[in-house]
Amino acid sequence: MAYLALKGIEKFFGEHRAIKGIDLSIHQGEFIVFVGPSGCGKSTLLRLIAGLEQIDGGELVLDGRDITKLPSSKRDLAMVFQSYALYPHMSVFENMSFALQLAKVDKAVIREKVERAARILNLSPYLQRTPKELSGGQRQRVAIGRAIVRAPKVFLFDEPLSNLDAALRGQTRVEIAKLHRELGATTIYVTHDQVEAMTLADRVVVLRDGQIEQVGTPLELYDQPANQFVAQFIGTPQMNVVQAELLPGLHRAFGLETPLQGAVGLRPEDVALCRPGQGTLDGQVELIEALGAETLIYVSTPLGAQLVARQHSRSPLQLGDAVGVQIDAQAAHLFDAQGRITRHGHAAQTH
Repeated sequence: MAYLALKGIEKFFGEHRAIKGIDLSIHQGEFIVFVGPSGCGKSTLLRLIAGLEQIDGGELVLDGRDITKLPSSKRDLAMVFQSYALYPHMSVFENMSFALQLAKVDKAVIREKVERAARILNLSPYLQRTPKELSGGQRQRVAIGRAIVRAPKVFLFDEPLSNLDAALRGQTRVEIAKLHRELGATTIYVTHDQVEAMTLADRVVVLRDGQIEQVGTPLELYDQPANQFVAQFIGTPQMNVVQAELLPGLHRAFGLETPLQGAVGLRPEDVALCRPGQGTLDGQVELIEALGAETLIYVSTPLGAQLVARQHSRSPLQLGDAVGVQIDAQAAHLFDAQGRITRHGHAAQTH
């Protein structure tokens, strides 16, 4: 039975139907990530769960209790915002304990809970500092600590890392993953960064235009995307999706039945480069991104197809070089003209 159940959840802003009948079951202890492009409704959906926006249709049930109409303070949820929302005049200890103080919890219990959260988040040396004396990453950890001390049934994170620089984002992402393992708490996390989604989630919910496109584990979405939108949204760099008529070599060499006016999808790791004339088709190097552990090589073909090949080695190639493009056709995903999947590549069948 679902711990948190969304049943036909809808939200209107005037005439605009922003959330279009969302059904989703979340299990106790799961780490769920909502991901999608800007404007897809992921933050709105989180705010509906939190009680910060009114639900216009459907039901929200937490641990067997209908919380659809309850105010946010009565839902037993705790939210961590993108902006840390700390009280600047209060110490870290006071910020973390504020909700418990309002609830008139015993002072000894408050101290115990705050000190435990501070230990988990490596904040113990900073409890008497004010927010302006902390780094961005430390402030975000204080906001997380404030949620932990409340011991909610569900943690809600709204793009908590987007204000941090790249190094801090990576470090804090690891800390959030460790925190989830330690607390075993049910967590819903909103991000536009699909790397965060892939690395943190037990299951990823991909949203577009107020609807769910697909729900699954990160590798299910990577290997078995439900459609072209999911296929291109999940994965860095994104999947190569090329109109079928621009890759005639696939049909000739492998007899793949590409849908009429459809497209072929190839992960960058399934595109290899070789000597001109020795591949499935020929191309020319347009751009090389040398990233150290891997190299991304962008290639254009005579018919105008643009492909990215991922190599786990350094490349001697130069801009403008002629190359052969060797395609693993059995790894090709096929899409019809509407972007629906008609064939998954072989990687999907090995998991």
